[in-house]
Amino acid sequence: MNNILLIEDFEEIRRWLAGLLREAFAGVNITEAATVAQAFSYLDVQPFDLIVIDLNLPDGTGVDILHRIKIQGLMAHCVVATAYDDDTHLLSALHAGADGYLLKSQPGEQLIRDLHGILNGSPPLSPPIARRIMRLAKQEPATLSLIPITPREEEVLTYIAKGLNRSEVAQLLSVSAHTITTHVRSIYTKLDISSRAEATVEAIRRGLIST
Repeated sequence: MNNILLIEDFEEIRRWLAGLLREAFAGVNITEAATVAQAFSYLDVQPFDLIVIDLNLPDGTGVDILHRIKIQGLMAHCVVATAYDDDTHLLSALHAGADGYLLKSQPGEQLIRDLHGILNGSPPLSPPIARRIMRLAKQEPATLSLIPITPREEEVLTYIAKGLNRSEVAQLLSVSAHTITTHVRSIYTKLDISSRAEATVEAIRRGLIST
């Protein structure tokens, strides 16, 4: 984790989040943006390993930024850091491609632990958000017809939802990382999802992992 883009319009909160990021990832370079326009200007010229995004910005929303990242095909981890803990904001962010969703109301130590999970493939989710995702997954009607995926794709989805990275899944299944990438791309396309957090919800819906 070398380069981080931090997008937050309130300076005091931005300084606080930057401090947490430096505690979570020693020696990182942090680029700060206060608006959607500033974020776009940085995304056009510089690669980032992690992008931390506030949802409510003066000239747009964090979802606008997530859509732009998805369109550009950028490989950065995208984590929302927000005060909104409702289903509407959560689901719109996850569907736009957020890999994690953190609440600013959580203690700094908890946020650092959640962020640090990125290093071992765990989606950074504040505990209340993780519980909300579990609840949303359980609320799906039992009669809901699931989009079919192949048995191998089910295996890959299970491992991805459990937090393994693609290289680890490839090793477990004795195939190349490129093959796993192809499977993940197929799974995401079939299920119309775009993040590990959404993949976890889908795995729960299918009974592949427990809550």
